[in-house]
Amino acid sequence: MNRMIGLWAHPRSRSTVLERVFIERRDFEVFHEPFAHMAFSENSAIPSDEWDHRLPTTYQGIKEHLLSARERTHVFHKDMCYHCLDDLKVDSGFLAQQDNIFLIREPASSIISHHRIHPDMPLEAIGHKALYEIFCVVTKLTGKVPYVINADSLAADPERVIRKLCDHLGIEFLPHAMTWKRECPQQWKTWRRWHTAAENSERIVSPDIQPVDLQAFDHYPKLKAMYEYHRTFYARMNEFCQ
Repeated sequence: MNRMIGLWAHPRSRSTVLERVFIERRDFEVFHEPFAHMAFSENSAIPSDEWDHRLPTTYQGIKEHLLSARERTHVFHKDMCYHCLDDLKVDSGFLAQQDNIFLIREPASSIISHHRIHPDMPLEAIGHKALYEIFCVVTKLTGKVPYVINADSLAADPERVIRKLCDHLGIEFLPHAMTWKRECPQQWKTWRRWHTAAENSERIVSPDIQPVDLQAFDHYPKLKAMYEYHRTFYARMNEFCQ
């Protein structure tokens, strides 16, 4: 039977550049945030670009779309748990049919990055709590702690992290998949403005930026509240990073 890998992440977690590695492998059909089509439409407040009207817009329809693709090839899909949290939490059958891996990034950095693109983001869109809830569901379902990657480790030493991930998944590490041309893959076009850095990259790199000054959040009460709310869930998952 063909494999299905689900990468569960939160916004601004470097999940798109990790997805790009699987696009470059060429041995998986890659789906970019398919469950976003049940959470949003082209008329939603969230910034979007070239909306793909061919994709299903219900949880059941999206799930069937992924499972149908798996009948013909290996499938990799990346998504945010908050897009489909209520349905996904009770769908152990779907979760059991795939390898579930999780990607987290320190919430201060991801919140600031998110705010630059979507200043009106709601609390739940930060995504760490929803991610942790599905992490717990998968833990209970499988009887073991799921595979967790920290985005900062991925950026600092991408080859080591991707090699370990491939070992975990039992797939070959393909060196050619670690570099690519600067372009926007078709899968990204609905959310293109969110992925400018990934589109203009040629490999996974560690940005040359200073750590976030947490005291700066004192001047932005909304962002500080988001950080305080989500950092506990990040800390819990970070204990299990590979």
